[in-house]
Amino acid sequence: MNFRTKQYLRKRFGDYYKNTGLAMPPQLTKREWGFIFFDELPEVVMRRHKAFSGESDALEYIRGMVPAHAYHSAAYYRFPGASTMKEKQWQGADLIFDLDADHLPQKPRSYAEMLSNVKAETLKLLDFLHEDFGFSENNISIAFSGGRGYHIHVRDPRVLSLESPERREIVDYLSGTGLSVDFLFKPAKYLKVDTGKFWKKELQSPRKVSSFEDEVSKGFGWGKRITQYLIHFLKDISTKDDTDAINEILDIIKSFRVRTAHSDTVSSDITEQIIQMKNDNRKVSEIAEEFGYPEDKVKNILIANGLLDFKREATSKLKLLKKIAQSQKALDMIQNGNIDFPDATYIFDAIIDKAVQDNSINLGGGHTDEPVTADVKRLIRMPSSLHGGSGMRVVSLTFAGLQKFEPLNDAVVFSEKETKVEVLSPLKPQNSKVEMKGKSFTVTEGINTLPEYAAMYLMCRGAAEYA
Repeated sequence: MNFRTKQYLRKRFGDYYKNTGLAMPPQLTKREWGFIFFDELPEVVMRRHKAFSGESDALEYIRGMVPAHAYHSAAYYRFPGASTMKEKQWQGADLIFDLDADHLPQKPRSYAEMLSNVKAETLKLLDFLHEDFGFSENNISIAFSGGRGYHIHVRDPRVLSLESPERREIVDYLSGTGLSVDFLFKPAKYLKVDTGKFWKKELQSPRKVSSFEDEVSKGFGWGKRITQYLIHFLKDISTKDDTDAINEILDIIKSFRVRTAHSDTVSSDITEQIIQMKNDNRKVSEIAEEFGYPEDKVKNILIANGLLDFKREATSKLKLLKKIAQSQKALDMIQNGNIDFPDATYIFDAIIDKAVQDNSINLGGGHTDEPVTADVKRLIRMPSSLHGGSGMRVVSLTFAGLQKFEPLNDAVVFSEKETKVEVLSPLKPQNSKVEMKGKSFTVTEGINTLPEYAAMYLMCRGAAEYA
């Protein structure tokens, strides 16, 4: 990013800040502030440990300095301007969630599709926070990040004092970490009854979702979500064409078998021999007998190598699922948390495994980065500020407003004025097309004339210079 481009961006960001009412977070005087300035770009240097005495002080600073990025802490401090975290004296923190498109498993074909995917994930998270945790809408703030996602701030007094381990538990709950089929259920209980001639096993209590405590309870948490998913799945699968339904069940079974297959240590030579025997149409029982392995061990090897055909199994399970879906009594049982269908236990477990995958929230973090939620000293973007990597506004939203929100229209603040930019080489594919305000612009290396908002987007991304 050259000097002329930085000057242009700083001028236009400055115009925005001077002519726009900026939204300040609650208790802004207790928060640490941080800024990234245009002068140091493309190097990212965070100037933090800043504090303000009030709203007018903060506004004067932002309008005078014109940052490329503006942040405030999720935490509250006694001395927010102190230069070390220990000296700041932490007093609590909002519970925050950073949903970023980079954390999602889908491979979007465009920026618009990416934003649509992360919006759907945000709506899922809000449902969890409201339904499972009972947080009021009044204690939840939502903001489009101005880039690739959304930020959720929970300011319920009950969460402010939570430290990192407790916040990480919330992340684990939302992401379904460690959530297994066995954990979700209370197993069926049986009694041995002496009939006089022999002992007979009688059902005392059916296999039940553990969060359904009694016959009156309609369940809660993951258990309730699982039963709702099952009912929807059964009704949906029974209306589909048989070929489509079998293929869907086939995918579910394959995924479940791969995820639950035990990893047995077998030499590569033996694995190759087992694969060859399978390719020669030898039965699993014959292969197991030849090597002296249990059949399940051979199946696991074949599953790992994509050589086990589940189509016959999928066909038979579809018939069983349709039968259950057509029984109102069976659906009522599931609604009440009773998932006791001995012939269907395996396929139900596979569907439940998929339900956990589909319902869980992708909050990122991975194995090396601590999720934002667990970081009680995190800085988060200031709502109503501009994102220096896109030129779009960080937009505060209500629950209802999120449903209708279209970021590539509603977060765009710059004009339609024609602006010339020089698109730099090499042009990355993701920067070759700009979709904003319902329009699409294809650019090439060299001089391009675009509406200002599209030109600002490319300059902020470092893909173009002001011409």
